Amino acid sequence: MLEFIRCALEAEGVAHARPPQWEVGDDWYVTARPAMDGLRIAEKSIELLCAPGLHSPTTAYARALNQAVWQERDEGSLAERLEPFKAKFLAVARRSLT
Repeated sequence: MLEFIRCALEAEGVAHARPPQWEVGDDWYVTARPAMDGLRIAEKSIELLCAPGLHSPTTAYARALNQAVWQERDEGSLAERLEPFKAKFLAVARRSLT
């Protein structure tokens, strides 16, 4: 679970650093691609190793991060769009530890 959290925070940083225009191979992409690959692997480890109740919020948060990194930005702040997914994941993760 800690690896997923680390990867999610890295993906958030990549999303915040996303330039208005980017291309495969540019500096931002060279950072973004491995960060998102790591997130996907960490997401799958949650699915494999953690309680089933954690799967859905983990997947939802990972998908929101994926969209934040690769899709065009909408109105509103990135933090506001990610916060509900992040909060849900963290709440369920905390409960799973007790």
